[in-house]
Parts: sequence; structure tokens; C-alpha cells
Amino acid sequence: MRSTLVSTTLLTAALLGAALPAGAQGFIEIGGFGAAAKFDPSLPYGTLNAGGARLTLASGSGLATFMLEGDASFYKYALGGSSGDLQMLPVHVRYAWAPTFGPLSTILGVGGVRNQYTSKNAITPNMRDLGYSGLVGFRLAAGNYMALRVDGVLDYITHPIAGTALRNTNRSVQAGLSFPIWMGHAPAKAAPAPIGPVVAAAPAPAATPVAPPADADGDGVPDTRDQCAATPAGATVDNAGCQVYRDSDNDGVIDGKDLCGTTPANVAVDGHGCGLAPDADNDGVPDARDRCPATPVGVAVNSVGCAVPVAPVAEADGDKDGVPDSRDKCLTSPAGSPVDSVGCPVALFKPNERTVTLRGVNFEPLKDDLLPGSMAILDEVARQLIAAPTVRVEVGGHTDSHGTYTHNLRLSVQRAEAVRAYLIMRGVDGTRLNARGYGPDKPVASNATVSGRAMNRRVELKRID
Repeated sequence: MRSTLVSTTLLTAALLGAALPAGAQGFIEIGGFGAAAKFDPSLPYGTLNAGGARLTLASGSGLATFMLEGDASFYKYALGGSSGDLQMLPVHVRYAWAPTFGPLSTILGVGGVRNQYTSKNAITPNMRDLGYSGLVGFRLAAGNYMALRVDGVLDYITHPIAGTALRNTNRSVQAGLSFPIWMGHAPAKAAPAPIGPVVAAAPAPAATPVAPPADADGDGVPDTRDQCAATPAGATVDNAGCQVYRDSDNDGVIDGKDLCGTTPANVAVDGHGCGLAPDADNDGVPDARDRCPATPVGVAVNSVGCAVPVAPVAEADGDKDGVPDSRDKCLTSPAGSPVDSVGCPVALFKPNERTVTLRGVNFEPLKDDLLPGSMAILDEVARQLIAAPTVRVEVGGHTDSHGTYTHNLRLSVQRAEAVRAYLIMRGVDGTRLNARGYGPDKPVASNATVSGRAMNRRVELKRID
């Protein structure tokens, strides 16, 4: 019986799909469901579980969507003893309104139900009863290939089988999947006919195809101005095609190495982006030894956090290097040369020199972790940069040619960022420092020898003020 029902459902769906006109809106779908039913107390069945099949023909769209559908389910009830089993086949046919909002449809349906009872028990004859049926449910479409149906069904039997009440009520819940076998769409609207005489337009000249500029790494920057031609896929780049490393909390430590990614603004951090000792008045002296914990912002302080008296009258500055002659130990500094706190040229850059190599600043092999011996060198660099507040520099990372180009380029950027982060941690204003990686592109010695490769692995400071 069940195989005959499925075959009939499929044949009916195929015939309906072939008969519908082109351009019709709606769909035809078949589906299966599981059901749990609670029959009228006058019947001896109690709660039964079943499975069934459904055929749905829908027409229209939006609020004007209507359905004509039928379903059948199969219940089996053991009568006990040797009397055999009672089998019931409810068949519903209904008409429903199904207002549709995107993929979701709400279904309200009414129709009729016919219950067919069969039994191997000679005492219990085959019977049927008839009644009305109502349905409330929803349909959730998953694209154009499948839909989820959940429905509640109420059957009101007006002519029940002999031996029961004058009428009874059966309730069931159905849940299952449906699969469209035909989908209709609204035909495209034709363009309005022109008014007046139609003048044929002259054919447009064929456009000469223009090839897009070459972009080998696909970062959106053409190769002609891409200074980092092997940027990894999906990376954020600047106008020169080089990867931009994010620093979400602006503490000078890139997010990839920041262990404390939400450091408050203006808090001094270590190399891992975590705050140093608390300093409530931000005067550079930790609260633990600050004898004047409420020093105003911008006031110079001594080693215990108290304000240093400021001379009321400006002192003479003969070489105009910003250091008064009273404490200027180099009274004839060249014009425009950066000087330290005692007025002497910063040893970091010699006269007319724009680039200096930080010899002795080394890293763990294939990593961007500074070796302990590098800290003393960078401490002195930080001291000199703090003493010359007008100097702005680019921290450039360089590698040898050993390994892949992409790895070397990424490693050079990470090492440059590590040096920049350390200098910021030591008090250098981060706005004065830019980090950039050049990979193996700018060697200073041959990569064919061990000593040459060692010289090529370096960090340089270049003045950009």
C-alpha cells in the first residue's frame, strides 16, 4: 500500500509540472514527514507515531501565495492477543493560504480527511470514517533545493466508525523535509514601447579591450609601483603594496605579539604590550617611588617624581640648537644637526649621514625575538632619540637570500616592528618611528659566503625628518 502511494505521488507531481504554463509563479514539491498523533479518548489508540508523504502545488508569491496539497500517513496499532493488528491510513486534502516572507511561509489550511482502517482480525471489519481537517504550520526554504515543514493538524470526524462517540477529534504534529521538483518565476517585464517615430541608432564602435595592469600577488597594487611584490594573499597593504601590521590599542606592539591587546591609552608597555608599573600622573616615575603623585601633565620631574624648577628667563643659545649656552657643551653645533640634552650632536648620525646600521642588534634564528645582547644597544639608541626630539627615523629590517623570498620579506618586517616596539617601550614617541621590511632586496655584501650573509642580516635607522 505504501509503495503504491509513493509511486502515485511522484507520477502526479510530474504530470502537474509538465502541465503548468511557462512564466507561472509558485512551485510543486514532494516531501516526507514523521508524525505523532493523539486520537480521541473514545478510541483505544492513545498516542501513535507514523510516517507519511505529501504532495504540494503552490501558486502566487508574497501574501498572495496559495497551496493545494494532499498527504497520507500510516499508523499501526497492536490489538493484542491473537487478534492481529489494526492499520489506519489517514488521507488529507486541503486548500491553504501561505503568505511568504523571504524564505519563510506561514501556512493556514482547511480541507477534509478520510481514515481507512484495515485489520487481519475477522471480528473487526475494514472500516473508514470521514471528517473535516485544519492545519497550522510553517515552511522554511533552504535555497531552491529543500524546505523544512512543521505542521499541527486537527481532524474533526463527523462520521466516526461504529462503536465510538457521535463525533471525535484527532490531533497530530508532522515534521519533515520537502523537495521542489518545479519552481516558477515571474516573467521579466517588457520595456515600454517608444512613442513617435523610431530612429535607428548608429552602431557603437567596438571598444578596444584594455588589459588590467599586472598584479602578481593580487593585493590591488599594480606591479609597476608594488614595492613588496610577494605579499601573502588576504593581507592588508599600503599604497606601496607592503603589508600593514595592526596595532589595535596603539601601544607600539603589533597585535601578533601583543599579549595585552586592550592596553589603555598613554600607558607604558613592555615588549609584549603589557603595562609597566602604575604611574598615575604619567610623569615617568612609577607610583611606588613617586613622592609627588599628582604632578601636572607636561611638567618636568626629577627621579622621585617632583617638579623641577624652571628658569623664569630664557637663556642665550648661540648656536640655536635648543640647548641654553649655560649647559651647552658644544657651543658651535652645525646648524640643523640633531643634538642631545647637553647640546652636542647626536652620535647616532654623523654629519651629512642619513643611515646608520645597528651592529650588534641580533635576533633568534628565523624569529623576531631580540637576543639579550641587543637590549643595551637599543637602550642607547632610545636615549639619543629622546635627546633629539625633532629626529624622525625609519626602522628598516633586512635579511639574506637564504630561504624563500616571501618568508624573508615577512621576517624583515617583523624584526623591524620588534625594534620599533622596544624603542617605544623605552620612551621614544611612536609617531617618530616607522617600521619597514626590505627582505633580501638591499644586500650590502655577497650572499654566497657566510660572512656576507651575516652582514646582510641587519637593522638600519634612516632619518626621514
